Amino acid sequence: DRVVVTSKHNDDEQHTWESSAGGSFTVTKDDENADEIKRGTRIVLHLKEDQKEYLEEYRLRNLVKKHSEFIGFPISLQVEKTEEKEISDDEDEEEKKDEEEEDDDKPKIE
Repeated sequence: DRVVVTSKHNDDEQHTWESSAGGSFTVTKDDENADEIKRGTRIVLHLKEDQKEYLEEYRLRNLVKKHSEFIGFPISLQVEKTEEKEISDDEDEEEKKDEEEEDDDKPKIE
């Protein structure tokens, strides 16, 4: 839907390149967010609903690898992973009992 690329060199001003589908783009000096990036480039993709496949880590890594093959600088992806664990009611009750027993072992202040 839309791409926003923000770049900054150590000793230079920060600039933002923005484009929506259609072949046109804008480049602006980015003073208001200048402290967010000390050096480097940040790319933000605003995806349409039917393009969610590009949010998968595997897909992103392959795209970056393919299109940055001859770039001599390291490229890092910031990835956040979550893991869901399903527990049964019995396991949940055991955990509560264990917590209560631990509380009983602690000295009580009256």
